[in-house]
Amino acid sequence: MFSMMAGLPLAAQDDITTQNATSGFNGVFITGPASNPLSFLNGAAGRTTGNPAPYDFHDFAPVTYLDEKLPNWIDVQAEERFRYEAYDNNNFKLGANDSYLLNRFRFQVDLHTPSWFRVTAQVQDARAGFQNPPLGPPNTVRWDLKLAYAEIGAPEQHWFSLRVGRQLINYNNTIIANSEWRNQARSYDAAVLNLNAKREHLGIFAASPVVPQAYGVSPHQEGNNIYGAYGRLDDVVGPHSNLEPFVLWRVQPAEVVEPAAAKTTGKENEKAIGLRLKEQPQAAFDYGGEFIYETGKVGTQSINAFATQEGAAYQFLNVAAKPRVFTQFDYASGNGNPAQNATHTTFDTIEPTAHDRFGITDLFGWQNLESVRAGATVEPHRRLTFTVQGLDFWAADALDSIYNTSGSAILNNKTDHGRHVGAEIDSYSWYELNKHFNLGGGAAYFGGGQFLTNVSTSHSYTYYYFALNFKDNGKK
Repeated sequence: MFSMMAGLPLAAQDDITTQNATSGFNGVFITGPASNPLSFLNGAAGRTTGNPAPYDFHDFAPVTYLDEKLPNWIDVQAEERFRYEAYDNNNFKLGANDSYLLNRFRFQVDLHTPSWFRVTAQVQDARAGFQNPPLGPPNTVRWDLKLAYAEIGAPEQHWFSLRVGRQLINYNNTIIANSEWRNQARSYDAAVLNLNAKREHLGIFAASPVVPQAYGVSPHQEGNNIYGAYGRLDDVVGPHSNLEPFVLWRVQPAEVVEPAAAKTTGKENEKAIGLRLKEQPQAAFDYGGEFIYETGKVGTQSINAFATQEGAAYQFLNVAAKPRVFTQFDYASGNGNPAQNATHTTFDTIEPTAHDRFGITDLFGWQNLESVRAGATVEPHRRLTFTVQGLDFWAADALDSIYNTSGSAILNNKTDHGRHVGAEIDSYSWYELNKHFNLGGGAAYFGGGQFLTNVSTSHSYTYYYFALNFKDNGKK
């Protein structure tokens, strides 16, 4: 379904599901391509997709060569990713430094009829080398079962399709996604029903996130379930627009009620109601925004939280290097008095995309946070991009915690000495060598503000990486 909407050929399941996940129309991120570096891997990314110009290097597609020798009812795919990462002052602790190599290999087999039935299995081996111990998820997860599902109907061809088993779910990168940047990434044990009309689309699902283990087939956590209905209405505002209403229901047997105040846990029963609008009114301009409200109960507390995101981008198509400028604002509610407030007002980000939600350092999650971002991407060569962006962070409530991308409290402020958490500057680049390879690198620096300097031993964080990616979807 989503591959057709993006104007791209059908590839693996992640290509289908990520098209609707991104913050902009037609699979594009409003901000730069950090979260979506490969046009052939995850959709458009607002850059080189659709460029008819040749690549600089000859293609190399060994899996396609193998796939073409197999019967038509068998398809194989493979991915390989290497990444070097390094950081200083992890979790704002002085001297908590590390550098390591990440390797992720995936091999997938699809057995299918011409159109209406498919069985898919994908194994994944994710490992870290030279990393400080202890080694384990998400960087080291050895020979896991990443995907294992059966599907009746094809989302890109039929009005009805049902997929059951271990799969990817990525309807909305801000709140429920697969987070591909992580070495393990995320999959779900789920049943997903997709219904398609000409302009109306609806996904109905019941899912449990898989909890990665270092060895063996990773299980999901019993009782940690997400149910939802995610809709999309095409061309409501304009001819290139999506209006996405959705409802999510999350239940967990034991969730920390107020991380900023205590480690007390309670049963969670949470509902999230949201609406997102994405539009590209002209070729050079696109924008998007969403609002999410959460209600329910966690422990003995009622939930009353919300979050919002708005962004816009403009590309100078007739200027050398085609500069694309973008800006984005994010807000997620916090709790002004966690120790005494009888209502839980800190927004719950559920299962989001981790990378570049708030800069490439991936320090913060969408909870008790106010963020402003601005940046630009240039394309000096038809397959090369450079991006620079700056971000400024504030706590929504000074007495609440600051949270990481997993939802854990990493900084607790007991006295109100200011809301300014700090600022970040990022730069990164991606280059597509050919249809199946790309490489890139990036560097980032975060400097702490008054909130952080009041509660941590280190007030800065640096991060840099270099990555090489390969993906061959076979004869698809």
